[in-house]
Amino acid sequence: MIYEHTLDFAITTYCQAKCRSCMRTNERTGATASWLKANHMPYEDFDLMLNNSRDLTLNELIFCGELGDPMMHPDISRFVDRGMSQARKLCINTNGGLRQPKWYKIHASLYDDLDIEWAIDGTDHNTNWMYREGVDFERAFTNMRTWFENGGHGNWHFLIFEWNVGHIAYAAKIAQENGIDILFKINHREFGKIRDDQIQEVQDALQEAKQYVQM
Repeated sequence: MIYEHTLDFAITTYCQAKCRSCMRTNERTGATASWLKANHMPYEDFDLMLNNSRDLTLNELIFCGELGDPMMHPDISRFVDRGMSQARKLCINTNGGLRQPKWYKIHASLYDDLDIEWAIDGTDHNTNWMYREGVDFERAFTNMRTWFENGGHGNWHFLIFEWNVGHIAYAAKIAQENGIDILFKINHREFGKIRDDQIQEVQDALQEAKQYVQM
């Protein structure tokens, strides 16, 4: 029997965002948590780990964003190229506000099996900033739109907070207009948690969003 494997790499602990319920962030100040050492994984270490995994059938590599945004890594292009040389698929999680549209245009055309998951929680700068403080919304949205316009794969992940419920249907409409698959998820952490009196409003907004996207 051949087993397929998925490997998840945290290639950096750097991030420009100050998301208040993120593991890497002090919820009160938005500063990087005192216990977290900011560093980038050396490319040589990544290459060595993949060389030592050649006996595995690698179905997917994931560059997660749990402790840092992968797009902050100065060698992200080398990591992507090396990962795609050995795995069937590679997935990057990002807040979208890093790099320039040219990077996304180039890499969308290079790899059919490179997915990018975009964490953008609003349809304007001020709303997105309420959680993803530090992220330039216009750059993030332009990067995401460029990615999908050039054939890139992945999803727009819209996390629902108490302050962005009114953006749900419009986000679905924007996604449809730009050929983007959008996923909605309710935030269950205390920061920005949906209030009990908002539950029906959220359900109604998600129902309205169905006219634009399949959920």
